[in-house]
Amino acid sequence: MIRSVLAVSLVLAQRVLLAAPQSTIAAQQPQTVAAQQPQTVTAQQLQTVAAQQLQTVAAQQPQTVALLDYHAKVPASWASRTPSSTMRLAEYVAGAPGGAEVVVYFFGTSQGGTVDANLTRWKSQFSNPKGGAVEEKVTHDKSGVFPLTIAEYRGTYARGIGAGSAPEAARPNQILTAVVAETPKGTLFFQLFGPVAAVEAQRAAYLDFVRSMK
Repeated sequence: MIRSVLAVSLVLAQRVLLAAPQSTIAAQQPQTVAAQQPQTVTAQQLQTVAAQQLQTVAAQQPQTVALLDYHAKVPASWASRTPSSTMRLAEYVAGAPGGAEVVVYFFGTSQGGTVDANLTRWKSQFSNPKGGAVEEKVTHDKSGVFPLTIAEYRGTYARGIGAGSAPEAARPNQILTAVVAETPKGTLFFQLFGPVAAVEAQRAAYLDFVRSMK
């Protein structure tokens, strides 16, 4: 029984093939052959892929910035922006727009005030909404090329010149992480500031940036 069914099926298949237009069979054959052939890649396609890979690698690599006669490695995730004054050597948006910012200042040789004077000024720009003392943390790092004074303040921040902006312009829940780098070419002032969560997310990368200066 099974053999007879197979025989009938073969006969029917032969009839269908014989009845099919020769143009249809001819059209199917090139498609089958083409599907079996390996695809070729042009030189232009290879160049395009290589260029895209180079762009991806370059975007992941840290950039460098010149600060006086020194250079520092800038995190790849930071976006550079044009400094708004001649006293600013570099400015960055660290992370998402509207979050943390980084500014590097240089006021000139033997300019900018003493370390203690700046610490006092930065602290005066902060207030504690609960009425207590402003949260302050100051450390000193002499392990690198230049001695660093690292100061961090937390609270409501009236950022600006001197004692800061007007009280009504002050922003709550802010952090300023400032670093004073005393170099033979002059004192550089680094600042990372913004909302608490944004600054905390960028603090490690920021300190690596400062310490990378050589």
